[in-house]
Amino acid sequence: MNARPLAALGVAITTFLVVAALITEALAARIAFSAIVGLPVGLAAGIVTGAATRTRLWRSPRARPALLGIAAFGYAILAVAAVSYAVPPARGLVSVATAVPFAAVCAVAAALLARRYPERIR
Repeated sequence: MNARPLAALGVAITTFLVVAALITEALAARIAFSAIVGLPVGLAAGIVTGAATRTRLWRSPRARPALLGIAAFGYAILAVAAVSYAVPPARGLVSVATAVPFAAVCAVAAALLARRYPERIR
């Protein structure tokens, strides 16, 4: 399976989410609309890391499990957000406190599977 585009997009999504959230929260006390700063910076960081993953980082077979784990984290966060949005009864159950541990478990599982079956990943 050619996982390079999947990993590049997932790493970009994860980087965007993490950087945008960190900058938005760090500036929240000083700037009223801190998301105006956090979102573009997160988008730029996501584009850079996605391009780096696709062009340079994927060449190292030892880095692939970690890259796929990072990508799985972003995909899991998006899946939780989609469920929270699409299923109204789930909105009370879904929060950052439940989404992040779920995404972390998904990331570890993806990295371990990629490490266990490296011949299936190109």
